[in-house]
Amino acid sequence: MNDETTFIFRSKVEPGSRFWEGLRLSAAFVGMDHIPTIVFMDAAVSGLKPNALPLRQLWEYLKVTADLAGINVLDTDMKEANLTLADLDPQLNVKMITIDELAERLSENRVAAIFLE
Repeated sequence: MNDETTFIFRSKVEPGSRFWEGLRLSAAFVGMDHIPTIVFMDAAVSGLKPNALPLRQLWEYLKVTADLAGINVLDTDMKEANLTLADLDPQLNVKMITIDELAERLSENRVAAIFLE
């Protein structure tokens, strides 16, 4: 995990949303060899389900990010959405984390960006 930057996705999954912009930015960071910690919360969790993204390009950004940076999802948001890791796209290899783990990572960061509505 990178200890400098965390991107937190919280917005709805739709083209033109902050979710989309966050995916583009995370893929760009990865492309520049600056690997951020990626965390999905709230409404963004639904974007991790198979075939959830409305545009192929969004899924490609997500896949690149997953392959090179890894994707984390907050366990409480998974419970709230009645989802398990088995409900998410297996190609993304999502890891569930707790709020305490997220807080620890954020305390070590220089930058945290939250993509919200």
